[in-house]
Amino acid sequence: MFPDDFLSPIPPAPHFDWDAIPAPAECGEPLVDPTRLSPRIVYGAAYLRQGLPGEETCLVRQEAARRLVLAAKKLPEGYSIYIFDSLRSLAVQKALYDQFYEVAAKEHPQASPEELEELIDEFVALPVKRSDRPSPHATGGAVDLTLCKDGQLLDMGTDFDDFTPLAHTDALERACPPGMEKARDNRRLLFHLMESVGLVNYSSEWWHYAYGERQWAARTGKAPIYGFCPECDF
Repeated sequence: MFPDDFLSPIPPAPHFDWDAIPAPAECGEPLVDPTRLSPRIVYGAAYLRQGLPGEETCLVRQEAARRLVLAAKKLPEGYSIYIFDSLRSLAVQKALYDQFYEVAAKEHPQASPEELEELIDEFVALPVKRSDRPSPHATGGAVDLTLCKDGQLLDMGTDFDDFTPLAHTDALERACPPGMEKARDNRRLLFHLMESVGLVNYSSEWWHYAYGERQWAARTGKAPIYGFCPECDF
């Protein structure tokens, strides 16, 4: 079973001075497929399943992959890690951005383009190439994932890419509706498992974890080591 402390509450989201984070000092680490390193890591190619131009192969930086393998080894029998999305090209990023921009425009018809951009920036980065501030999924250091038990996705309270306040990682800590206690506990398991191997969470998305990129740097006080991957430049 999981350690008892894996069921402890998820702490409140920290606040960062993003302007104080330096540009990545690219370390040159290669990309690898973590599903080839552990039979308990599975790739679901979520965006391809939705008919979007997603990635057929799961790719992350070598050290991030090693830490995912460590997390998989900590899982009790019957559990596995299910990856929705990892390295993401600019083409995929643009398709996602356009999709959610359209949704936001319908939900907020009075909003200006600038207000819509600010609204969706919390969840989907602009599809632009920036060496000083690359989007997390363009670095190879970010991965969207969840846990499975006996091949079934655990209930986390919302679907993947549910961009509402309920998707915030600690949302069920602040207010847990009746009947969602199991989802709250499942989020705790995922959070503490990933934190135990050095992967940090993006507080607006319970499924998003990262290593080596700017958010990891903000959380650890270190300089980011993963920059924009040339493989994403299309």
